Amino acid sequence: MRYLSDAPLRRRVTAATNKVESFNRFSQWIGFGNRGVIAHNDPVEQEKAMKFNALLTNAVIFHNALDIAEIVRQLLEEGWEIDPEDLAHISRATVRLGQAA
Repeated sequence: MRYLSDAPLRRRVTAATNKVESFNRFSQWIGFGNRGVIAHNDPVEQEKAMKFNALLTNAVIFHNALDIAEIVRQLLEEGWEIDPEDLAHISRATVRLGQAA
């Protein structure tokens, strides 16, 4: 009942759900080995494939964050002013790209 009557709570739950769904779509797009299809019936092998895929997905996300941080640092060194709202926009755009993948 609280969820139905609390609009801010619904927004937070929706935002968190969207982030998880975006991560899962991106992870599928990365598709570690055999295009993401787990062909083994062995639970240990299935778990390994899923964990390797999650590790690879997180490594790509981390690398992108490092690239963005380096570009922002270079721009600041060149004297550019960076509005925090612009950085927030980049973050939102990156999430949307992950959703499109």
